[in-house]
Amino acid sequence: MSHSWNENEAIGIETSTWVRSTDVSQANYPSKKTNSKHDNEEKFDRNAIDGGNLRAHIQALTDSEETSSVLFCPHMWQRYLVRFVAFTATLPAVLLLWAAYYQGRTIVSYWTGDESSYIALSRLQMLSATLFFLVEILWAVDQLLVAWQIKSYSFFGTWRPRLRLLGENNLPSVDVVICICKESEAMVYGTVLAAFDLDYPLDKLRVIVTDDGGDSAVESGLAALRSRVGNVFYTSNYGKATEKPPGVKAANLNNALQFIDSLPGGRAELIAVLDVDMIPDRAWLRATIPHFYPAGGYQEDGKEIGLVCGVQTFYNIPDNDPTNQSNSLRVKCYHPIQDQAGKGQCAGSGWVMRRKALDDLPGGQFPTTCVCEDFYTQFLLGQTNHWITAAVAEYLQCGLVPDTYQAQLKQYTRWYLSNLAVQDLHQLSGHSWISLLEKLVWKAPVTMVGLMMMHLKPHLATLQLILFPLLFLTKTPLIVTSPDRSEELIRLLRIHAGSVFFSYLHHVHVGVMAGYRASIMDWGMTKWLSPHYTVAYMKTYFPGLFNSTQSKKSSAAAFVSTGSLKDKLFERFPARRGGLSKRLNHILLECGVWMHCVAVTAILVTAWVAVKNLPEASNNTEKLLNILLWVFWPSNQAFIVLTIACFTPIKYAIWPPNVGENHDLLQKVHNGPGAPTAFLFRPREEAKRWEERSNPIWGGGLDFVTVYTIWGIWAGLVFIWAWWL
Repeated sequence: MSHSWNENEAIGIETSTWVRSTDVSQANYPSKKTNSKHDNEEKFDRNAIDGGNLRAHIQALTDSEETSSVLFCPHMWQRYLVRFVAFTATLPAVLLLWAAYYQGRTIVSYWTGDESSYIALSRLQMLSATLFFLVEILWAVDQLLVAWQIKSYSFFGTWRPRLRLLGENNLPSVDVVICICKESEAMVYGTVLAAFDLDYPLDKLRVIVTDDGGDSAVESGLAALRSRVGNVFYTSNYGKATEKPPGVKAANLNNALQFIDSLPGGRAELIAVLDVDMIPDRAWLRATIPHFYPAGGYQEDGKEIGLVCGVQTFYNIPDNDPTNQSNSLRVKCYHPIQDQAGKGQCAGSGWVMRRKALDDLPGGQFPTTCVCEDFYTQFLLGQTNHWITAAVAEYLQCGLVPDTYQAQLKQYTRWYLSNLAVQDLHQLSGHSWISLLEKLVWKAPVTMVGLMMMHLKPHLATLQLILFPLLFLTKTPLIVTSPDRSEELIRLLRIHAGSVFFSYLHHVHVGVMAGYRASIMDWGMTKWLSPHYTVAYMKTYFPGLFNSTQSKKSSAAAFVSTGSLKDKLFERFPARRGGLSKRLNHILLECGVWMHCVAVTAILVTAWVAVKNLPEASNNTEKLLNILLWVFWPSNQAFIVLTIACFTPIKYAIWPPNVGENHDLLQKVHNGPGAPTAFLFRPREEAKRWEERSNPIWGGGLDFVTVYTIWGIWAGLVFIWAWWL
């Protein structure tokens, strides 16, 4: 996406505004070698963190103190309630496992030929019912793992305070690296200007633009800028990368590291990384750096904080966020919980890292074996015996989400496959089948089961999209019991309805932090993304099935910067939007949403057939039980939930959301007398506060949140009714 204001105006190179009162060039950076005591005591202290004590220069902000970076600040009651999310996540899973005991006993008796339990089902019907049963169990296992591997941290954890680094002296030096790859010149210069506008002494700051696209226009523009302001540099990685696939962001970062070492004065004490489509808040460095100090951070078993990341927010999120691009649930709930365990999430942009910690990574550089270098760097730091990572619960950067369905799809599948690749590299690489089995049984069973679920989880919903038409067509009951065990059917109805209802309450519980709509939308997103994940997974791990030469390293996860993807149909811009036929052709055929169309149609048609073929009932209670047993059985993976979730991309293709043009989302901000330009552009407050314009339940049309809300309440009513049977 490119900015739509005049580029010369935004860049300012042709104007007289590129004037500074002082020349802040690399002269303020000390050389690597010092020849006297006076040189070591230079004002620019290279050991401000490792050797300094800034306890008196760090301020802790109270919850009531509003800053430009805070769009969410949980109250004490919210923090208290969220401590128990692991318990509300566990209850539905435990109920399902309890039900699995009864149903599993019946299924095993069928397949073992136990004549004492007669079940009048064919082998095809029983196979379908067994697969449906196994999917439910796997879902319960995954919920338990997530609850106690991630969500349980909140029970004993401590919330990280909001801090500010004060003063101008004895501050650490920072190299701000901006990664670019074929984005527009206006976007690049806008982010560079925002970096110069940071609330941080300019003699402690350098800006390095590292280019993976070899843009000569950007290079010449930055050269003109450097001739005026001094401490901005350009380096290109274009044509240098030898990693496969080419264009890995880590290679671009490593190129910046090599370039920094060649500068007069060498490396700074900290390295801070920005994506080019992210505009940092002025408080970005002063809000993150304090957490490196003992006065602001904390140590756990002798470990220190090596990386601190601020939260991302976006200014081009459409109202109601129909495809959940904001990731509000993870940002506002799960990331702070992970931070409490010393596993703060590195979001890929807006993070600050100690060079001392970077030196402890293999080769002293960013890992290039995975396109998600952010997660891999965080993971490798966690594998050391010295470093932990921290996430600051403040919006310290604001940028752009992909503004097309295709770009969002590429981004999400890349994240999914890359996270798998990281885990595979460390859990499976170099192990024989015997050692893996030993690891599964004795050494690390929870870790290995968790890895197995990472591989299987996205495909469970895909499998059920296939299973439901099969179940309905073969007239297979969704729950298998013996005809003479009516009391067992009632017991299973109570347990399953309770599981669905308490699962719904868990989403309400999580919504205390992230908002109700964000919590439900995140649940639905896992469903409609599943077919896309399954196809990408198959192409990556089984390339022969698709006549593909792709491997795990050069797969569908190959890196393509989302900012460089062209929007030919302008899906979200009403004035320029392409016609319906073009959008349907692109999204349904080229992006693979035809899978969702086929699944939704097949499920709805076969469900209607199943309703028409229900067994005859002698009374209303029996009729309702038949409807539940053959079609609407309360399940966390019920066909109505999957169908509405899979309708999300179809609805997007027909009725895409609207987003304002960039000149409507950004505002001109005037700078002070020492700034490089008279003004720069920053996101409008109302653009960042898109959640305030969204309806928590009704998203317009056939919305997943609305239907899932009805489904959860309906499951609660069935749960209550079942106790009267």
